[in-house]
Amino acid sequence: MAHPTSPLSFPIDAVFTWVDGNDPHWLAQRNALLGSPAMAPAAEALEQARFQDNQELRFALRSIAAYAPWVRKVHIITAGQTPTWLNTSAANLVFHEAIFPSHIPLPVFSNRPIELCAHRIPGLAEHFLYFNDDFMLGRALCPTDFFTPAGTPRIWAVQRGKKTMHRLLERAHENSHITAVAASHKLVLGKFGKTLPITMRHFPKTMTVSTAEAAWQAYPEAVEQTLHSRFRATTDITMTMLYPLHTLLTGAGTMRPVNGVHQLLDAPRGIAHIGASLGDANVQKKMRAIRWLRPRTFCLNDSPGAKQQDKNSLAHFLSTYFPTASPWEHKEIR
Repeated sequence: MAHPTSPLSFPIDAVFTWVDGNDPHWLAQRNALLGSPAMAPAAEALEQARFQDNQELRFALRSIAAYAPWVRKVHIITAGQTPTWLNTSAANLVFHEAIFPSHIPLPVFSNRPIELCAHRIPGLAEHFLYFNDDFMLGRALCPTDFFTPAGTPRIWAVQRGKKTMHRLLERAHENSHITAVAASHKLVLGKFGKTLPITMRHFPKTMTVSTAEAAWQAYPEAVEQTLHSRFRATTDITMTMLYPLHTLLTGAGTMRPVNGVHQLLDAPRGIAHIGASLGDANVQKKMRAIRWLRPRTFCLNDSPGAKQQDKNSLAHFLSTYFPTASPWEHKEIR
């Protein structure tokens, strides 16, 4: 059931992805695959920052407990790993074998095929929010921030000008992330004769099982190719871009802009999002801004340029912003 203060009658779940990049078994599997001549990962696919565990998941769950108590159930997708602090009797731990089609070879070391399969979790509520492990809620939120009373997803997105989008698509060769974003735009352009001038940030993605499955079924060849990408590749699409485009263009979702004038409109209840990467020159300023402004969501993600001092600052920031343990932590190690 939804939280008593919620005007919505349907349950909403939260789905997280998490990996421990220091796990010896996981590393051995990855290194064995990298030795295969058939593997051709994108240049940035092996950056350690993509797999580093800085305890963000622990604090992301604390943010759910503090600011979205209406979440029915938390599901955590992992590569057969379990955080040492996790209370598995409270959270649903989901291994890749449970969500990938049986013909797809495992293990995978890319988030893109995993995100394509997130809606396939057995027992997942029709309405859910998808998080990376470093997505945080910064203040109390309502289910209606993400869904209409009728259950339609409110798709959070950054609106761009046509010139900005054109420049973005021209840069598609720069790295596999932009390539996957551009490929997703081109797919919907081919299907609908148009795309939307939007991009996404590191905030929770509002989804339903049925609309995610519809996006999956609409582009079977591109989905199949990405599912077979065991590392990030320049042939990938990204569900975090394809899903909002397809859902909005089919009328199954409604736009919820988070930038421009909407930031001013959001101010009384908190701006929608602040994001930064560890190692950026402005990361300390961003941490202060988050503490002062208390946005609805924020993300301080790891990066190849992060120093140990940055990670120490992140640990201190998160532990003071979210000091109270969540129900998803073992009591004896809180």
